[in-house]
Amino acid sequence: MELTLLGTGCPKVDYKRFGPSNLITSKKTKILVDCGSGVTQRLDQSKISTADIDALFLTHLHSDHVVDLYQLIISSWHSYRVNPWKIFGPKGTKKFVSKIMDAWKDERNLRIKYESRASIQALKPIIKEFDSFGNIKIKDINVQYFEVDHRPVKHAFGFNFLYKKKKLTISGDTRPCENLMKYAQKADVLLHEVFIDGEFKETTKMRTKTTLHNVRNYHTPSTIVGKVAKLTRCKKLVLTHLVPTKFNENKLKKTVKFDFGKNPIIGNDLMKIRI
Repeated sequence: MELTLLGTGCPKVDYKRFGPSNLITSKKTKILVDCGSGVTQRLDQSKISTADIDALFLTHLHSDHVVDLYQLIISSWHSYRVNPWKIFGPKGTKKFVSKIMDAWKDERNLRIKYESRASIQALKPIIKEFDSFGNIKIKDINVQYFEVDHRPVKHAFGFNFLYKKKKLTISGDTRPCENLMKYAQKADVLLHEVFIDGEFKETTKMRTKTTLHNVRNYHTPSTIVGKVAKLTRCKKLVLTHLVPTKFNENKLKKTVKFDFGKNPIIGNDLMKIRI
């Protein structure tokens, strides 16, 4: 099993760190997790066709994680996808996808009529919404989903990807929570989001003390993520969804290593990790 970090950024634009998205692959399976800004470009750079993705899993419906959903669907059609998209996500995903597809309905119908392609199945996504916990098998990869704490977002999930006795845990967006630490136990790789303490400064009315406190409060700070990883007993910790996207890498590694006991891997776009 292989993990490719397609996008390691956050809502703040950074051409070196695209929006949150990850690709999990095995010999038979290709699973996409989230579809942040630039996901189709990163897939192209990774030489993965959008026509070949078996399933899309959404951690939650924050814009930075789903903003390129329509681009993903329509570009896959232009890449000759002939199968419907299978999209798995939290409560509200059906409504969200329906509204996105409806917003582009007139433009899409014009394309369908004029371009006369052999199939439009790629433009008919199949949506399934998560319960609070469950398992889904996509070909040879078992996916376990579980709730995490990203309040005030009501429905947010993390995932375990299980393949040949190997385990990859993806935290999704979350503050430190027992459920994540429970389901991430003994992961071979824990891919975890991080809010990097000390890198943001209060500068304007758009970045007040309250703003910084609230953003930090529903993510996992760099001063805590190492503790979380230590408690999960994971073999490797990979950091992603880096807030902010520009920071002192040596300081971040030192801070996290103090609690984790090992150096974390600081994720970068297009980084590949064998599991």
